Amino acid sequence: MTDVKPRLSLNRPHKDTPAPERVESNLTSTRGHTVNVAVYRSTSAEKERPRRTRFSDSQGGGRGSRSSFKERRHGGSRPFEGRREFEREEKAERAFSSPRKERPEGPSVSVDRSGPHPVRHFKKGVSVVSRGSETRAAAALCVTAIEEGRSLNEALPYYTRDLDVRDKAFVSEIVHGTLRHRRLLGATLQPLLTVKINEHYRPARNLLLTALYQLSFMRTPAHAVVAATVGASSLCDCRRFTATLNAVLRRFLREGAHLAKDVSPAVEESCPDWLYERLTEAYGQERTLEILRCSNDHPPLWLRVESSAISPQDFMSLLDRAGLPYRQSTLLPEAILLEEPLPVPDIPGFREGYFSVQDISAQLSAPLLADGLSPDASPAILDCCAAPGGKSAHLLDLLPHARLTALEKDPHRAASIGDTLTRLKRKAQVQVADASDLEHVDGLLESYDRILVDAPCSGTGVIRRHPDIKWLRRRQDIEILSALQSDILEAAVKKLAPGGVLLYTTCSLLPEENRLQIGAFLARHPELALSPFRVGDKLTDGTLQRLTGEDNGDGFFYARLVRVK
Repeated sequence: MTDVKPRLSLNRPHKDTPAPERVESNLTSTRGHTVNVAVYRSTSAEKERPRRTRFSDSQGGGRGSRSSFKERRHGGSRPFEGRREFEREEKAERAFSSPRKERPEGPSVSVDRSGPHPVRHFKKGVSVVSRGSETRAAAALCVTAIEEGRSLNEALPYYTRDLDVRDKAFVSEIVHGTLRHRRLLGATLQPLLTVKINEHYRPARNLLLTALYQLSFMRTPAHAVVAATVGASSLCDCRRFTATLNAVLRRFLREGAHLAKDVSPAVEESCPDWLYERLTEAYGQERTLEILRCSNDHPPLWLRVESSAISPQDFMSLLDRAGLPYRQSTLLPEAILLEEPLPVPDIPGFREGYFSVQDISAQLSAPLLADGLSPDASPAILDCCAAPGGKSAHLLDLLPHARLTALEKDPHRAASIGDTLTRLKRKAQVQVADASDLEHVDGLLESYDRILVDAPCSGTGVIRRHPDIKWLRRRQDIEILSALQSDILEAAVKKLAPGGVLLYTTCSLLPEENRLQIGAFLARHPELALSPFRVGDKLTDGTLQRLTGEDNGDGFFYARLVRVK
């Protein structure tokens, strides 16, 4: 007998051919019945013949047999179900009897569930379905990864790692925009869908959401969006929904490409209900809507000039020579807003360490902590949650002789502190340590003159930079984060020297993490008092809540405390 290869035998062996060997049977049909499908090993001499599927119920002559199909088709006890099963078998017969075309191995997605969050691995194939399909597939898979629990900072680099710079920027725009308007896009998509897309094919739904974003908010030509999105279905392992994607997008365009109307404010601004309720309780509906609209805007690009390396005037001269439009802040002379954002390495002075990228609200922290100290002073400063190192670098710019210790619990984020300080030519002691348990951290001083607690928080003030926050945060997270913030404050105050200043900051808008947190902390520590400060023309009582969009900055909270006893 010659070399053989397995194939699916769909009829009885020909009488003039040696009987092939049956090697496998008993598979399960889509309806849950045990179906006998004979798999034979045939000889090379066997002639190619039209093939038919021969199904039989495991009990013999049951509802899976052809006779029972025909009986139900022509008036049996369950005619509708019989017709569907008969038509399915006829379709299978036609498919198997027609010559099969060899397809090149196409792209696919596999799911790795070994880690804390599923990871869909995007594998490129040899066939290109349509121009732009890879970018659309990367965007949809990135949104899917975020829905499955990964952060935007983690997912976006992963799915764009093989793209060029231009395509990376394009995917970033699609992903950020889709996440900003995800709930409104979902409300728009729902009435257009005529089939259910289950969790396994979640990328198919996200292909539609990202396409709706492009059609509604970007200037991408409609025909290009439809063609590339439909082509991306195979890259996302969702080829079975190709026709659905095409039909939904063409219907959306045919009906005017309008986003959903007559929806609630939370849906219109794409905000989770729990967050909308919390913000409304704190600020009222009108201000909440202003906050949410600002949170859905593109974030500005703020720069902080390293004034000990170059003066703001000289740096602005560099921008003038490069033809880059900018605006200087009225709050801080070192804060420069680029009116036309561009890749940071392309900004003059980046390699020389002349500036850092830092929002105007974040830039206010270091001056508040260094207030009252001479530039020649050498205070002991503890930065409890320092990554990625922007505030530590700013403190060292204001106080070059300071003895600064930067702590960060996560080793990878702690490494980013060193990278930041190295580029800006600053030196500090960087340690991987838990700021909520300072008693067990080696190498710390007995006390510090200045302590910065830029506490882990909900991030509700920086949603326009990190729109995934809206979909990763949960109502119960606020209580957990508030407890962690309290633990860090309790650990930090034990290291605060008499007369020392502690600055507590968050990028949150929620009172539980800010005003209420500090109120409870002061009630437990009568040795502390608020230290009033001024920001611009505003004199505060020692606390300040900035809302998203205020002075074109992020939402931020500050509380400055001094140890009076």
